[in-house]
Amino acid sequence: MTSSGATSCRVLVIEDESLVGMEIECVIEELGHEVVGPIAELDEALDVAANEALCCAILDINIRGGHSYPVADILRERGLPVLLMSGYDRQTLPERLHGEVLLAKPFTSEQLDTAIRNLCARAVISVQ
Repeated sequence: MTSSGATSCRVLVIEDESLVGMEIECVIEELGHEVVGPIAELDEALDVAANEALCCAILDINIRGGHSYPVADILRERGLPVLLMSGYDRQTLPERLHGEVLLAKPFTSEQLDTAIRNLCARAVISVQ
């Protein structure tokens, strides 16, 4: 449970920029959720996405080893909510991911906080 009494989530974070990853991790933990990662490598991200108990995920699009699109595919097949992060326009995403929430980089602390709150709320609803 979080400090507000809501259900705690395990949030996968895929991010290859250390400072951005630490900022995301800090916000997630401040909200009372558990962080899995941050993970910077595609191969590790694929393994964790397929095998770990997770509630939702935050995925930077461009990571070491390629794009995180196959990670998003695995998570979506598992029925888990995904938040995509990119400095690029939504139109650069594969069409199958156009319906996913996209947080544009650079983002403010407030935008990140709101996006994580919404993602974790979607995760709780999806398991009910």
